[in-house]
Amino acid sequence: MKAYFYCRVAHDDSFSLEQQAAKLCRYAEQAGYTIVGVGAEHGSGLTLERPALQELTEAVLAGKVDVVLVNSLDRLGRDWGMTKQYIDLLTEHKVKLLCLRERMMIDSSSFSPFFT
Repeated sequence: MKAYFYCRVAHDDSFSLEQQAAKLCRYAEQAGYTIVGVGAEHGSGLTLERPALQELTEAVLAGKVDVVLVNSLDRLGRDWGMTKQYIDLLTEHKVKLLCLRERMMIDSSSFSPFFT
Protein backbone atom coordinates (compact mmCIF):
# COMPACT_ATOMS: atom_id res chain seq x y z
CA MET A 1 0.00 0.00 0.00
CA LYS A 2 1.37 3.42 -0.99
CA ALA A 3 1.41 5.75 2.02
CA TYR A 4 1.82 9.51 2.20
CA PHE A 5 2.41 11.23 5.55
CA TYR A 6 1.09 14.65 6.40
CA CYS A 7 2.47 16.51 9.43
CA ARG A 8 1.57 20.03 10.55
CA VAL A 9 2.26 22.32 13.46
CA ALA A 10 0.79 25.78 13.89
CA HIS A 11 4.02 27.40 15.07
CA ASP A 12 7.66 27.04 14.05
CA ASP A 13 8.45 23.85 15.96
CA SER A 14 10.66 21.56 13.91
CA PHE A 15 11.02 19.11 16.80
CA SER A 16 7.26 18.42 16.83
CA LEU A 17 7.25 17.95 13.07
CA GLU A 18 10.10 15.48 13.37
CA GLN A 19 8.28 13.59 16.14
CA GLN A 20 5.13 13.32 14.04
CA ALA A 21 7.07 12.09 11.00
CA ALA A 22 9.04 9.54 13.06
CA LYS A 23 5.85 8.13 14.60
CA LEU A 24 4.16 7.86 11.21
CA CYS A 25 7.25 6.25 9.70
CA ARG A 26 7.39 3.61 12.44
CA TYR A 27 3.72 2.80 11.92
CA ALA A 28 4.11 2.57 8.13
CA GLU A 29 7.11 0.29 8.38
CA GLN A 30 5.33 -2.02 10.84
CA ALA A 31 2.28 -2.12 8.56
CA GLY A 32 4.41 -2.88 5.50
CA TYR A 33 3.44 0.31 3.65
CA THR A 34 5.60 1.85 0.95
CA ILE A 35 6.25 5.51 1.75
CA VAL A 36 5.68 7.58 -1.37
CA GLY A 37 5.66 11.07 0.13
CA VAL A 38 5.95 13.18 3.24
CA GLY A 39 4.40 16.60 3.70
CA ALA A 40 5.49 18.61 6.72
CA GLU A 41 4.78 22.25 7.38
CA HIS A 42 4.14 25.06 9.82
CA GLY A 43 0.78 26.67 9.25
CA SER A 44 -2.72 27.39 10.40
CA GLY A 45 -5.22 24.57 10.48
CA LEU A 46 -7.97 27.03 9.59
CA THR A 47 -7.33 26.82 5.84
CA LEU A 48 -6.65 24.10 3.30
CA GLU A 49 -4.39 26.48 1.39
CA ARG A 50 -1.09 25.08 2.64
CA PRO A 51 1.82 24.11 0.33
CA ALA A 52 2.51 20.63 1.73
CA LEU A 53 -1.21 19.82 1.80
CA GLN A 54 -1.46 20.94 -1.82
CA GLU A 55 1.40 18.56 -2.73
CA LEU A 56 -0.46 15.74 -0.99
CA THR A 57 -3.63 16.66 -2.88
CA GLU A 58 -1.76 16.55 -6.20
CA ALA A 59 -0.41 13.08 -5.37
CA VAL A 60 -3.94 11.90 -4.46
CA LEU A 61 -5.41 13.30 -7.68
CA ALA A 62 -2.62 11.62 -9.69
CA GLY A 63 -3.47 8.24 -8.14
CA LYS A 64 -0.11 7.90 -6.39
CA VAL A 65 -1.52 7.36 -2.88
CA ASP A 66 -3.55 4.57 -1.26
CA VAL A 67 -3.49 5.82 2.33
CA VAL A 68 -2.77 9.15 4.02
CA LEU A 69 -1.29 8.91 7.50
CA VAL A 70 -1.66 11.72 10.03
CA ASN A 71 -0.80 11.79 13.69
CA SER A 72 -4.21 13.27 14.50
CA LEU A 73 -7.25 14.36 12.52
CA ASP A 74 -6.71 17.98 13.58
CA ARG A 75 -3.43 18.00 11.61
CA LEU A 76 -5.57 18.24 8.47
CA GLY A 77 -7.67 21.09 9.81
CA ARG A 78 -9.24 22.71 12.82
CA ASP A 79 -12.65 23.37 11.27
CA TRP A 80 -14.78 20.22 10.99
CA GLY A 81 -16.60 21.31 7.83
CA MET A 82 -13.33 22.03 6.04
CA THR A 83 -11.73 18.81 7.34
CA LYS A 84 -14.78 16.81 6.23
CA GLN A 85 -14.48 18.38 2.78
CA TYR A 86 -10.90 17.11 2.56
CA ILE A 87 -11.91 13.65 3.81
CA ASP A 88 -14.57 13.59 1.09
CA LEU A 89 -11.89 14.37 -1.52
CA LEU A 90 -9.79 11.47 -0.25
CA THR A 91 -12.67 9.00 -0.18
CA GLU A 92 -13.84 10.12 -3.63
CA HIS A 93 -10.42 9.04 -4.91
CA LYS A 94 -10.52 5.81 -2.88
CA VAL A 95 -7.74 6.96 -0.57
CA LYS A 96 -7.93 5.90 3.07
CA LEU A 97 -7.13 8.27 5.93
CA LEU A 98 -5.44 6.76 8.94
CA CYS A 99 -5.34 8.88 12.14
CA LEU A 100 -2.97 7.41 14.71
CA ARG A 101 -4.04 9.33 17.83
CA GLU A 102 -7.72 8.59 17.29
CA ARG A 103 -6.88 5.04 16.14
CA MET A 104 -9.25 5.46 13.25
CA MET A 105 -9.24 4.49 9.58
CA ILE A 106 -11.58 6.41 7.30
CA ASP A 107 -12.34 5.09 3.85
CA SER A 108 -15.13 5.42 1.31
CA SER A 109 -17.40 3.07 3.20
CA SER A 110 -16.77 3.64 6.89
CA PHE A 111 -14.96 4.96 9.91
CA SER A 112 -13.34 2.03 11.66
CA PRO A 113 -11.08 1.66 14.66
CA PHE A 114 -7.73 -0.03 14.40
CA PHE A 115 -5.30 -1.23 16.99
CA THR A 116 -1.56 -0.63 17.14
